[in-house]
Amino acid sequence: MNPQQKLGDNGHVVLALCSGFGLKESPELVGRDVPIAPLKLSEWNDLEKRLNAAGLEPAALAGKSADEVARALQIGASEAEQIARLADRGGRLALELERLFSAGLWAVTRVDEAYPAKLARTLKHHAPAVLFGSGEVQILSRPGIAVVGSRNIDEAGINFAKEFGRKAAQSRLSVVSGGAKGTDRLAMQGALEADGVAVGAMADSLERTVRQADVRQFILEGRLVLVTPYVPRAGFSVGAAMGRNKLIYGLADYAMVVSSEFETGGTWAGATEALKAKWCPVFARMTDSVPQGNKQLLKLGAEPFPEQDLAAIDNLREWLESRTPAQPQQADLFS
Repeated sequence: MNPQQKLGDNGHVVLALCSGFGLKESPELVGRDVPIAPLKLSEWNDLEKRLNAAGLEPAALAGKSADEVARALQIGASEAEQIARLADRGGRLALELERLFSAGLWAVTRVDEAYPAKLARTLKHHAPAVLFGSGEVQILSRPGIAVVGSRNIDEAGINFAKEFGRKAAQSRLSVVSGGAKGTDRLAMQGALEADGVAVGAMADSLERTVRQADVRQFILEGRLVLVTPYVPRAGFSVGAAMGRNKLIYGLADYAMVVSSEFETGGTWAGATEALKAKWCPVFARMTDSVPQGNKQLLKLGAEPFPEQDLAAIDNLREWLESRTPAQPQQADLFS
């Protein structure tokens, strides 16, 4: 499936509605007195329900006036104006997509068949409306384990992260991580060096990252996919770094916390959110020298992973499965 085929007619409209991609440059919006902003995820969830209730698909909004949108969806004038203006910026969006595709990137939305079913199933209405990425999108549906941790870790943590990535590769589990310096990259490196597969859930700079020679080579080999819910040219922000935690856990069948501080930092925030939401079973590395956050995560429902056991594990996936508590059945998307 080439990049263009991932995004259908409905997906084009969802992209126009829910992403800032190409928004500032859209000639359709130039000269308007009122600034326009893409729909927030909560706003898209509400609009999606209204479309379903009206028996309409997103593509039906393209080319419609604000009055027509208001009547079809039974919404107020200001909301209808925002939707109509966003949905009608197809010209510039098409040009921006061609540039994106030529750079080896793709876009997919929650209404497209190529959208990762696992992500939608796990996160439900929290699943990003739009994803941008590079690499084989099918990799996102493979069994995988999230490996997360601090940027600054001790030598024992460094060795554990790399070996854990290698063991995951041997067990045909993809390593899902944030691509940040430290634990993330070490685990992904371990998997890739063992001829495995890795998924990088990016918080920023997707377009710049895929131009790196080593990254590009792994993508071309079909062993690395990078994905982000943010515009590919977006710079770093703390909010985006925190927000992509959902993506890491939502794409994984299990999660391993290598190193976490207590009640501070992105690793702690992501792990506690995943435990509360029950997105996937969470394990925490345990040894005498682990940070306090690892120990506290056990009190919140994480399962212990004794560091000394790793060397003797032949099949990491079987080990994790045997120690995973039964998960309650999750509700449907909008329940």
